[in-house]
Amino acid sequence: MSFGIPSYSSQKNKCTILVIEDEDALSALLRDELTSCGYRVVLARDGVDGLGQIQNVEPDLIICDRAMPQMTGTQLLERLRGAYPQYSAVPFIFMTAMTSSHDKESVRGLGPFAYLEKPLDFSLLRQTVKKALGEP
Repeated sequence: MSFGIPSYSSQKNKCTILVIEDEDALSALLRDELTSCGYRVVLARDGVDGLGQIQNVEPDLIICDRAMPQMTGTQLLERLRGAYPQYSAVPFIFMTAMTSSHDKESVRGLGPFAYLEKPLDFSLLRQTVKKALGEP
């Protein structure tokens, strides 16, 4: 008999997504959307907070804004790729209002999995997350 409490086996297979976004309203929308898709979502307010969360929760996927105070998404990804090679296989998705081809090209060398433009298309977000996590 089930009482709506997930079993240990379903809990251990749930992917963790770290969302790093400084806009509270968008963070809440992303948390709600991704949670409704069955993911465990951890939020961080900026790159500094995000870096600490990465080390604490060891996420399966990182979704990160580019323009944030204290440490930008670009600076965070540079630091991950340089100083934390143990996280080099974690897919990293940028989401940003910086939509010019120059902006996209400037981060290509860091190897992000995807570059999603704001305002976000949630259908595209769901497809991109599934692909990044290797889900059918």
